[in-house]
Amino acid sequence: MKDRSHDEAMAKLFQANPSYADELLAEVRRTGDKDEMAILRRQLSPDLAIKSTRSGERKN
Repeated sequence: MKDRSHDEAMAKLFQANPSYADELLAEVRRTGDKDEMAILRRQLSPDLAIKSTRSGERKN
């Protein structure tokens, strides 16, 4: 099994369950936690989502 970062794992989770990502984003906005917002933005970034998708592809 290939290791992946926590951010990559979260990006994959958010892709699989966008409603969870929306709920989490709303909660972080509500609480105003700037550190959590920075982490969440990083995990939701399109570049990370692409990397996460590619790391899950099988090689023949």
